[in-house]
Amino acid sequence: MSEIIAIRVDGNSEIGFGHLMRMKALAREFDKLGAEVIFLSRNPENIEGYRVMQLERRTGDEEDLRVEEMLMEMQAGMFIIDSYEYNQERLDRAGQLALFTVYVDDLNLQPFNTDFVVNGNLYAPGLPYRGRARFLLGSKYLLMREEFAGVPLRLPHPDVEHVLITFGAADMENVTPGILPVLKSYKHFEDLHWHVVIGPVFRNAAEVEAVVRECTNVTLHYNPDIKMLMDFCDISISAAGSTTYELAACGVPALLVVAADNQLRLAQEAERQGMAFNLGWYHELDPASLYFALDRLINNQRLREKMAVRGQELIDGRGARRVAGVLLQLA
Repeated sequence: MSEIIAIRVDGNSEIGFGHLMRMKALAREFDKLGAEVIFLSRNPENIEGYRVMQLERRTGDEEDLRVEEMLMEMQAGMFIIDSYEYNQERLDRAGQLALFTVYVDDLNLQPFNTDFVVNGNLYAPGLPYRGRARFLLGSKYLLMREEFAGVPLRLPHPDVEHVLITFGAADMENVTPGILPVLKSYKHFEDLHWHVVIGPVFRNAAEVEAVVRECTNVTLHYNPDIKMLMDFCDISISAAGSTTYELAACGVPALLVVAADNQLRLAQEAERQGMAFNLGWYHELDPASLYFALDRLINNQRLREKMAVRGQELIDGRGARRVAGVLLQLA
């Protein structure tokens, strides 16, 4: 196999950055193993440190033709796709190419006939996958940034002082400025310090700033080192996306709010596995349920310890390393 690996992925404020972040994590592990990675993307401005071949927005057929030309030009030996835009017809077409093909999935919407499918979500082993592909399923194969690999075991402080609030790089559903007024009515609001993440492509930063202008116990963190902030905080209120896994890897008990369709399964499974509480959809969030969940965590050190340990048992952060090794070995 040629040691050139092409990755098809996009990431921007409209679709979010989760797909792009996990492909960057996988690319770094390929780097360490001596392979060359080239990205094919509509968003080259968001990919640094790698060669990027820019794609324009086209119909599926038109893009597939252009991508196939690019793959031939670069003489790629492996083609990895991480995009919800690929339906079964497009994936079947990719699977017929004369190179090793991989699809990174979350949803199991159709049979898969690429060489491999990777789904590192907690709930993946329970999905009824079909097709000729071989499958790497479950958190053992979760694609995460290397700073979350092998985080030392964390035990909670006796008292909760610092609460992290994070709804992703963009907060596309405007959850942050909606949940903050609810929290200001919480009976222990003044007793805690709240750390609110303002992501790099937030469109609602001014709204958040207005809500907390008079609050001396709220700190806004603009595009922070999220790992450092997670290590500092005792508990978190978070969207149920990829941040869920980062919190688990760091041993931070989380209250999860579903902000997109593809987050619902994870919120449910994270609660079932004992590493988080599922508060349901953001637009149905009940203040009483939020306050009750906060009370449970704040008042029960043993529960926080149990959730922290469970999260770190499930999420060791080494999935990207495993996936890169398996794919290069079997390609």
